[in-house]
Amino acid sequence: MVIESTSINAISKMILRTLLLISILASAAAQAANITVTTSRNPVSLDDSFHLIYEADSNVDDDPDFSPIYKDFDVLNSSQSTNMRSINGNWSMKKTWDLAVIAKTVGKFTIPPIAFGKDISPSIQVTVTNSSSPNSVSPDGQSTIPAKIFLESSIDKKSGWVQSQIIYTVRLLRTVSIASASITDPVTNDADAIIHKIAEDNYQTTRNGIRYEVFERRYAIYPQKSGQLKINPAMFEGRVNAQQPMTIFDQFRISGQLKRLRSKAVSATIKAAPGSINLQDWLPASEVQLLEEWSDDIQNIKTGDPITRTITIAAEGLTAVQLPDLKFEEVDGLKLYPDKAITEDRPSSSGITGLKQIKVAIIPTAAGSYTLPEIELQWWNTKTGSSERAIIPEKILTATGSATTSNIVTTPAPIETLSTDQGQMDIGEQQPAPITTMAAADPMWKYIALVFAFAWLMTLLLLLRRIRGSGTSDLPAKTLPARLPIKPAIAAVQKHAAKNDAVHTREALIEWARAAYQDEHINNLSQISERCSPQLGQSIRQLNESLYSKEHLGWSGRDLLSHFKQEQALLGKHGSKHSSTLKPLYSS
Repeated sequence: MVIESTSINAISKMILRTLLLISILASAAAQAANITVTTSRNPVSLDDSFHLIYEADSNVDDDPDFSPIYKDFDVLNSSQSTNMRSINGNWSMKKTWDLAVIAKTVGKFTIPPIAFGKDISPSIQVTVTNSSSPNSVSPDGQSTIPAKIFLESSIDKKSGWVQSQIIYTVRLLRTVSIASASITDPVTNDADAIIHKIAEDNYQTTRNGIRYEVFERRYAIYPQKSGQLKINPAMFEGRVNAQQPMTIFDQFRISGQLKRLRSKAVSATIKAAPGSINLQDWLPASEVQLLEEWSDDIQNIKTGDPITRTITIAAEGLTAVQLPDLKFEEVDGLKLYPDKAITEDRPSSSGITGLKQIKVAIIPTAAGSYTLPEIELQWWNTKTGSSERAIIPEKILTATGSATTSNIVTTPAPIETLSTDQGQMDIGEQQPAPITTMAAADPMWKYIALVFAFAWLMTLLLLLRRIRGSGTSDLPAKTLPARLPIKPAIAAVQKHAAKNDAVHTREALIEWARAAYQDEHINNLSQISERCSPQLGQSIRQLNESLYSKEHLGWSGRDLLSHFKQEQALLGKHGSKHSSTLKPLYSS
């Protein structure tokens, strides 16, 4: 029995140590910086320099050790930068390490994880291919003998779909200095094709043992017709200056000579949209997403108060003007006011990502639960050649409270005008709610109303007599509501946040904001985040997300307490007036 007891104790201690180790590792992983690694191009030609870019979203544990890269690549130069940026009021830090590298041989290479102290980057694969360097210059401008300068062009695919993206690249390679140089933009046989310049780059490459300086320019082309798309030769014009003594082997015998070059024409086969696809639903892209955000808790909306729903369409390989408008079905008991859409194109070396953001103000007219229908967007996947759907599932909104505070409802004051795609819509012009009155059969109500009217008239006469008796014609100052006590509200926020009590912290913040900003109409966290500092606003949004998240994520009040303390100091210096201007969709 003693032996069995000793074995059980040993096993228990082993289990406890294992659980402690797992807890420590999980804690360390939660605090680790998120590091990503990308390349400026992949695959890359042998002897073409390219960039390895490491990015961290927070401070890393230590300086990086890039020595594993030296096995297969030569590092030409490196740089490091730190940027702070704000997106929709959320501040974030990004640290970047940019390495210009060149491969030592041909093949597929895996750049192993790089250690940033205890933080580790992911690995990445790079394919290095043989250089296809021209040897001379033919009459059409293509190089066929060792050339000091030549022009080449290419496209990323030989076939594509109508209205889909094709990447066209033109490169100028040279070993001489140039001045007054220009390269023409692409021209196609499709007069309606849409063409956007998306990127420019300078790097070095080696062709047949000769080191060239490369200027590269990329375009996104969207053909509008099926058939053969032909892209005419690109044209270069500039003055070439020889920096070394001239020889009989030099291609350019006059320093500063005006030189004109042209690339070869390239073409691609453009396929028409499949007959089974409705042309109104034709969205040829490599990826389409529907994203959704809410301004407040959708499970606790006050009747008559607006809540904002923000929906964003993000499409890789399409421009924003190609993205459709979304239709929002009417829901009984809800008033919907869509705002004018905001569009943006985000170009990169790999193409354009089109963004379209639509904001919809939603106002419940009565308490209850409401189901917003599913939103669906059909698109064509150019990678797989198949039709797909982007979906936002149906949402359930819960409204509480009452739209009226008494049995008598007066005509509401006009509400702020919202901008829509059709112009201006005055919400005050909507059909008013039915007016409920007291029963006309009760004659006592009429006498009570007369008594109150007479009392009000007597009060007005006494007030006018007091003004005249004071010897001044000025009207008395408007009586302001008593300032709400702020110290108890501050204490309540600190108390509940310290206990990580999200629900009571939300209520305490609203009471504090009403006192701090002298506005009794504040009734949700979104209104507070529009008035306070960006740092506190971010913490408040995190609190708000935890309150209505389906996953019921835990919430820590530590960051909110820190930013709340800073807010008190800021209010003490500058008072309680804060900017309430709307924040832009995308900040940089």
